[in-house]
This record gives sequence, C-alpha cells and structure tokens, in this order.
Amino acid sequence: MDFGSRQNIFSDGQIVSIRETTNVVKFGANYRFNASPEDAGYSSVGSALAADLPVKATIYKAPPRSQVGNWTGWYIGGNAGYGWGSNTGPGIETDPGDVSGIGPYFAVGGNVFPNLAPKGFIGGGQVGYDWQVNRWVFGGIADFQGADITASVQHTITPAAFPITTTQGLSEKLNLLGTLRARVGWASNDWLFYGSGGFAYGNVHSTLNLDDPADALSFAGSKTETRAGWAAGGGIGYAIMPNWIIGVDYLHYDLGRANVTAFGAVIDPASGFVFSAGSLTASQSVAGDIVRGVINYKL
Repeated sequence: MDFGSRQNIFSDGQIVSIRETTNVVKFGANYRFNASPEDAGYSSVGSALAADLPVKATIYKAPPRSQVGNWTGWYIGGNAGYGWGSNTGPGIETDPGDVSGIGPYFAVGGNVFPNLAPKGFIGGGQVGYDWQVNRWVFGGIADFQGADITASVQHTITPAAFPITTTQGLSEKLNLLGTLRARVGWASNDWLFYGSGGFAYGNVHSTLNLDDPADALSFAGSKTETRAGWAAGGGIGYAIMPNWIIGVDYLHYDLGRANVTAFGAVIDPASGFVFSAGSLTASQSVAGDIVRGVINYKL
C-alpha cells in the first residue's frame, strides 16, 4: 500500500521529503449461501481473491426409463366398434315329404334365397388379468358385447320353366357376442402388442319367408338361439398413464350355422280355411370380423 509523500522542515531550514509505503498480508473466512454438498471441495478459508472464484454447477441426471413397463395386474374397461359378417351361404331344405310341392320349383331355378353380409355396431365391456415375465405378457380376458350386426334381403323370381312368381327373404341379426380368450403379448415401454384366441358365444335371430300370391301359399318363420364357437385376433395397447390403457382390437368370430324353419300355409279361396303346406328350413353361417377401440383401467 502507498500513502504518498510528505515534507518536514527543520529549524535550521533543511527540508526532508519522506515517502510512506507498507506491505499487508490478509487472512479471513467466508460463508457461501445456498452451497451444495459438492461445494465442500472448495476451501472456505483462504484469500479474498480465492473466495470469488466461480463454482461448478451440479448436474442431476434422471433415472433411466424402463424399457419394459409394468403390465402385471387386473384391469377392467369398455369397448366399441364395428362388425361385418362374411357371406351367410344359405342352404334351403324342404320338409321330408315335400308336402308343399315347392321342390320342383326350386329345381328349375326358383330358389333365390339371398346370401347375406351382416354389418353394424358392437360395444360392451371386458375384464382381464395380465402377468408379465420380462418382455412377455401372458393373460386371460372375458368380454361381453351388445350388437346390431344385421342384414335382411328380399328377392323376387319367376322361373321361365315354372312361371309362378314368388318373393323369398332371409334375415340374420347378431344380438350379442361374448368371448373367453387367452392372450399373449410383447411389451415395449408403454406399448403392448398381443394376440388372443379362445371360446366365443352369441345370440342370433333369423327369419325366413316365401310368398306365392297366385296360389295363396305363404311360408314364414323365425328363431332366436344361442350359438357357441371360437374367436381369435390381436391388438395394440398403449399406457397413456400408469393406470389407463387405450388400444385397438381386432377379432374374428365363428359361431357355426344357425337354422330357422318356416311353416307353410295355403288359404282356400272358397272357404277361407287355412291348410298346412309343409315347411322350409334355412341354414346360415354366423361368422364375421370386428374392429373396436378399447379403454382399460388397471386396478
């Protein structure tokens, strides 16, 4: 440190100039506010200059993200989608004795009962359980859906070799569908890719009619039955939150063939009496495909 110069004048008139300087060494202690434990490597005792050196920032890293996810546990949810049936391929049989005499009419091209392709809405709910082993996910699922997968067609025919005009109609409607399936999947982060297959059952309503106005002949019948079969498909699930899963599911079902019998009646023009005229039986395939959106809550 330099304090400058000063002059002293003595009694004999002599002038003396004096310059005053000094050297200082300082020691001290400092307190750092909001210091982290990692800052302990810097000495809190030292020169004032050292206390002003920059401090290295602490970097925190997030834990690594799971590459598998956690799919083990029970879940419950709902679904809604669209279904379309394959061709019903109707087979028509007359009664054993062909009381109505309709057999020869069919033999010359008079059988034009329609081939149906039912389609419509389907929706319901499901419950299931998954068990995860590494990336593999094994489980089971039971679902139940109300459905309106339906078709109804009427055809009119006048065979050249048998010039009688008739109107013939068939309908088929799937009212409900349920399945009990095993499921196997592959997990990747929040995604699950799976296939499924197992038992299926459904409630089917069918109708059959044939009308011959010229001969006052009419056949009509309907039947509702529960059919059993199989179902298989696959889908994709995505965990949007730890307990909520959305996805898309495809399913093919096959419930075999449903039968419906129509009983014939003839009205006597003179008396107005109605006479039995035998029967017709139609057999139709009950099978189709479903694509639906799915949402599940993991319990």
